[in-house]
Amino acid sequence: MSFVPALSRRSLLSLAVLGGGALTLAACGGGGESEDGTPMVVTSNYPLRFLVERIGGDRVTSVDFATPGADAHGLELSVRQVMQVQEAALVLQIPGYQTAIDDAIASGPGDNVLDVAQVIELLVTELGDTEAEHEGESAEEHAEHADDTASDAGGESAEEDHEGHDHGGTDPHLWHDPLRIALIGDALAERLSEIDAEGADGFTERAAALRTELEALDEELAESFGAVEGTRTFVTSHAAYSYLAARYDLHQVGISGIDPETEPSPQRLLELEKVIDAEGVTTVFFEATASPKVAQTLAENVGITSEELDNLETQLSEDADYPQVMRENARKLVESWQ
Repeated sequence: MSFVPALSRRSLLSLAVLGGGALTLAACGGGGESEDGTPMVVTSNYPLRFLVERIGGDRVTSVDFATPGADAHGLELSVRQVMQVQEAALVLQIPGYQTAIDDAIASGPGDNVLDVAQVIELLVTELGDTEAEHEGESAEEHAEHADDTASDAGGESAEEDHEGHDHGGTDPHLWHDPLRIALIGDALAERLSEIDAEGADGFTERAAALRTELEALDEELAESFGAVEGTRTFVTSHAAYSYLAARYDLHQVGISGIDPETEPSPQRLLELEKVIDAEGVTTVFFEATASPKVAQTLAENVGITSEELDNLETQLSEDADYPQVMRENARKLVESWQ
């Protein structure tokens, strides 16, 4: 697949023609403010928007570029959205997750960015790597495996760079760990307090309340998963749940790697059939934001069921917020082991 970031294809030319500051955004006032005068905070996936809305409250305007039900990895930006990134009061960034966001930040001043990699430790993974050998490793733990080159998830070697989805050796799907989300919430409250000093107490209080809620969610999930004996293996269409697996001692087996568009090789599918048989897997999980065909075909070939698991990259239903989706995912996983 050849993926050309939207910024490279459209935005750089437009910015050169328009010149810095020549484009006025209808939805954005001066100094990173929205039309109603509140600071504009830009995100590009649902869990980060969830944090902004819960902690910022009505003192900020949240702008989320993620399209519900679409693959957030392949996000493209219009010229207007590029300018929103550059003019926002704050942009929440997961480096390597979305090329278009990284490019938009790089082409601007970059002083309005909260880089989550500076707040939490991202797990390290080789491109396409989904098995337990490296799953859930920190950067230090992964160093001893730096010479490994074979991928066991999508037929790619570790040196191969899947254009447009190079995650730089780190796994961006951090939001499946509630405690990491809580840490980002704390950092967000601090940055918002610098932007809006009058609202600082409210930001701090809401972040603390959310942390309490997320810590309770973590305990609830740990109890649910901990009640299941054995290896707790689950097969997913792509390896988006390494943080969940690392936090709760689960064994994730991805059909493809961290890039949902990577096609598994025939050899990989045969290996998966053996894993399913050996570990008594009853369900193959797919996601709404990616084609379910491979997962469903694999399940049919081995005579087991397939089930949807929400990767939380976008909010599929307004009636289900982050904690609710985490609980529902846990319920489905636990039921698959019973």
